[in-house]
Amino acid sequence: MAAKDAARRKPCDIIIRNGYVVTVDKRRTIYATGAIAVTGDRIAAVGRERDVLTAWEGKRVFDAQGAVVHPGFIDAHVHVVHGTCRGVFDASLTAGRLTFADWKADVTDEDEFDATALASVEALRRGFTGFIEPGSIFEPDAAAKAAEAVGVRALLAGCYLWDNTDAMKYLGALDSKRLYRRAPGRSRHAIDQLGSQLYRNKDKDALVTGYVSVYGLATASDALEIAAKKLAAKHKVPFHQHEAYIPAATAADTKALGKSRMRHLAEIGVLDRNATFVHMTALDAADERVVKRTGISIVWCPHAYMQSAGFKHHSRIPRMYKDGVNVTLGTDGTMDAAIGDAGYAAYYVAAGLGEPITAGDVVEMQSIRAAKVAGLDGQVGSLEAGKRADIVIRAAGIAESYPAVNPLHQLALMGNSGSVDTVLVNGQVVWRGGRSTRVDEEQVFARAKASVERRMKRLGLKPAIGWPVVR
Repeated sequence: MAAKDAARRKPCDIIIRNGYVVTVDKRRTIYATGAIAVTGDRIAAVGRERDVLTAWEGKRVFDAQGAVVHPGFIDAHVHVVHGTCRGVFDASLTAGRLTFADWKADVTDEDEFDATALASVEALRRGFTGFIEPGSIFEPDAAAKAAEAVGVRALLAGCYLWDNTDAMKYLGALDSKRLYRRAPGRSRHAIDQLGSQLYRNKDKDALVTGYVSVYGLATASDALEIAAKKLAAKHKVPFHQHEAYIPAATAADTKALGKSRMRHLAEIGVLDRNATFVHMTALDAADERVVKRTGISIVWCPHAYMQSAGFKHHSRIPRMYKDGVNVTLGTDGTMDAAIGDAGYAAYYVAAGLGEPITAGDVVEMQSIRAAKVAGLDGQVGSLEAGKRADIVIRAAGIAESYPAVNPLHQLALMGNSGSVDTVLVNGQVVWRGGRSTRVDEEQVFARAKASVERRMKRLGLKPAIGWPVVR
């Protein structure tokens, strides 16, 4: 390049070149040989490599080596602390007199820090730069500290906001007196906790922010639902809750109300485009019409669907997605899955339902559609000039990155084994060469293991292996 041309180039902090850039912009543009310029915490330019390199000069240049580059994914519903009970419980989530909910109630602040750090490292390794925690952390400050240390975005809410736990009797191992002692189902407690994490939003550059949620599933009175929805509207933050999860619970609730809960919530004014409902397994045709009319979003958790209802209860979600409902994906509990597995599961569950979705649909659900339910679609979720630089560069030198002819297929179905080379969050390099740049991963793993061992000892539990182990 001539000196005159070089002099005209604008300076930037980072240039990512030689990437197969999947932008997820409004046109869903893909640059087969693309580049991205980053200045500070923002994307300055995205386009064909020759155009970006002609216009910009970076202090640092990352060569993607032809690998896929994409916006950071967001797990729209993940109980991050649940990952540290992998292998402790069997499929029934019970162990003697103890249940999975008893395990949740036993957690300490230190346990929550260690579990969140583990989940955050796992997220980056899978190409996820953020997650939404659905109000199941007892000490949000511990989780926030861990997420910030690793360098991922997190949305946090008040813990177990409910004022009627009677409905939990239908949820098996999620029903626990220990849990209710720690998270009492009282209106005053729930109201006091509403919006408890919104103070984090004062810092516009914060990685960890707050939103509003209630637990849902008939555990919230109308007064609590309305208060939560009004608070979310006042502060312009998302409102989330679980709903229509276990068919038996949904049937009991419908009988008590004389109508489905979805129709009831529509009548009391809780449903609108700022509301996001998680699971939504047990819906009928009338509920589907309510969803479409009100414009709510849905977080589909395919693993939880298969465990709680299987194909015995036909999910309407893939069809609703095709009909224009904003659908995104969540891991839910990471006891039997890792962050990043939901897209793969959704693809095959939808096929099993006779409502197939495409690889591109999966990528959308984990990027721009997830950003929407996080209230961040104006900031992240796609690679566009002016948006925050949450960028993932996949690894080039691994088998699953080939034959390298369809980047969407790779991201949706082949990229769930930790095939990430570099990650930027807010323009900061938090992952490079397949490793964290911020924390000692071995220490994160060792602390998580020690945490689980302490918890098993406290509760008198052993891993649910089932086969003899010789030590």
